[in-house]
Amino acid sequence: MKALVLEKYKHLAYKDVPDPEPAPDEVIVQVKACGICGSDIHGYDGSTGRRIPQLIMGHEASGVIAKTGSDVRGWKAGDRVTFDSTVYQLNDWFTLRGLYNLSDNREIMGASPGTYCRNGAFAEYIAIPRHILYRLPENVTFKQAAMVEPAAVALHAINILAFIHKNQ
Repeated sequence: MKALVLEKYKHLAYKDVPDPEPAPDEVIVQVKACGICGSDIHGYDGSTGRRIPQLIMGHEASGVIAKTGSDVRGWKAGDRVTFDSTVYQLNDWFTLRGLYNLSDNREIMGASPGTYCRNGAFAEYIAIPRHILYRLPENVTFKQAAMVEPAAVALHAINILAFIHKNQ
């Protein structure tokens, strides 16, 4: 498959890489749209240390399931999806309390801080754990779905600013 690979800081290469294979609890998503996050920009220039080359970045994406792992139920090839950028454990203390972003051993799509490397969605295909998938309604475009995470972040920031303003 083709992917945009961060080969070294400030150098991306569009090249052939091996197709991902799904783990038993994963699906392979054919990427239809992918946004560029501010964190991808900082990954590109190396300023954060959370994206160590060789890496396929990108985590704000949507697409169509192309293949499912052997243990995946409720999802099939052709389903339109988007997904969380955080891959979290299902059974740790934080996740059991709904605090997924604090999960022990969590990983971020398209990041490689040194303790792991999880390729992202600047590629034709990406492997996604089934528990972070979200089904897309037919009236939501792939481009719109790729912007779900930044829209949620913006909405959260607006709510925080409104709360601060109200309580001054």
